[in-house]
Amino acid sequence: MNLSFTKLDLKVLKISLPLIVSNITVPLVGLVDNIMMGQLGSEIFIGAIGVGSIIISYILFSFGFVKSITTGFVSQSEGSSSNKDLIKSIIHIFFISMIISSVILIFRNQIIHISLSLFSSSSEILSNSKLYLEYRIWSVPAIFIRDILIGYYIGVQKTMRAMIIIIYINVLNIILDYLFIVILGFSIEGVAIASLIAEYSILIFVIHAIYKEKRNFKNQIGLHLFSNSLIKKIFVNIDMFTRSLILMTCFMYFMLQSASYGNIALATNTVLLNFFFIFSYGIDGIAHASEVLVGNSVGKRDKSILINSILVTGKYSFFLMLVIFLIFISTSDLLIAYITNLEILRLSIESNILWLYGVFVFATVAFWLDGVYIGLLDTRFIRNVMILSGTVFFSLEMFVFESTNDFLWISFLIFFLSRSLFMSIHLFSRLKNYQF
Repeated sequence: MNLSFTKLDLKVLKISLPLIVSNITVPLVGLVDNIMMGQLGSEIFIGAIGVGSIIISYILFSFGFVKSITTGFVSQSEGSSSNKDLIKSIIHIFFISMIISSVILIFRNQIIHISLSLFSSSSEILSNSKLYLEYRIWSVPAIFIRDILIGYYIGVQKTMRAMIIIIYINVLNIILDYLFIVILGFSIEGVAIASLIAEYSILIFVIHAIYKEKRNFKNQIGLHLFSNSLIKKIFVNIDMFTRSLILMTCFMYFMLQSASYGNIALATNTVLLNFFFIFSYGIDGIAHASEVLVGNSVGKRDKSILINSILVTGKYSFFLMLVIFLIFISTSDLLIAYITNLEILRLSIESNILWLYGVFVFATVAFWLDGVYIGLLDTRFIRNVMILSGTVFFSLEMFVFESTNDFLWISFLIFFLSRSLFMSIHLFSRLKNYQF
């Protein structure tokens, strides 16, 4: 691996740094939501927002591939200098996303009812969660549109625009939280309405983008909507949906099992998973760079650029992992003390945080290679790896290990380890004989 600083290094940083910065604002919104609910004088509201957020995250993250797939198709079109294919990709993915959104909204009551029935929480928590979801679920179409636009800007390497949009939406969400909860006196529905308005503000940026590309969009709409490339995108989306659904099911199972081990175990794993998500948002910035640069190299049909793009994004993935790792080691005591003053909970978090550090290492490889394979548009392999790794996770949990929190974390670690190994071995063998 070339350790000198090259133009490719500069390109990776130019793409990833704005995304890393903007991604930091995402967990901040969740933190503010919890703080606002904490001002209402009851733990019920915090519990309700937690349940509601888990359910809406399960729905949204299951379809969270929209942004990545947009980036993959757009970056390959950009690499081949095909503006026609670029615009067609955007239109096709929008079409597919709106169909998915329509199905979710049509069956929203059934989705909310079934989701809430999985939780054994109090009636007060569940009723407030239901109220939150009844408003929040209407933001699904806007979130798809946001992800398409962000994916487009990442694909054409205009990540500063993506950063501005993400930060704008999240800051607006925080301001509206304060307006509805503190000033106007809303309850939990205020948080949901704030998110709803903030997400639909993406339409301002969409109108601007369409205006800039109006001639190209006009030429592509209609005759080319139904085509072989649309069929390809449908199958790619099915593959990525399957992958995302299995991933979120693993996370949901992790939390449901945590709850079965008692309140301390649940609280401990909630805090540690929050740390994990902060970590993952950072690494995602590099993963997006992998999607773009690998996709570009495929579009250019240049194997040397392809290999260099993989190596350089891998280098920065591990560098960022090391930085985050050192930050957590040096600040974990302060972070834990800030989160809770309960001695038993603090000790539990401190005793389990080593599992988290192990997950950091293997998740870094998995996230980086996810970006590589999305850039290659090898979504079938990503799907198959997730099926295999998910099977390993659930098999260990249900048939091999004892039902304890330590073994839950071991299963979780092996889940990421298996993803990393399967993707690494396959990539090595594929690149030896790669044909465009």
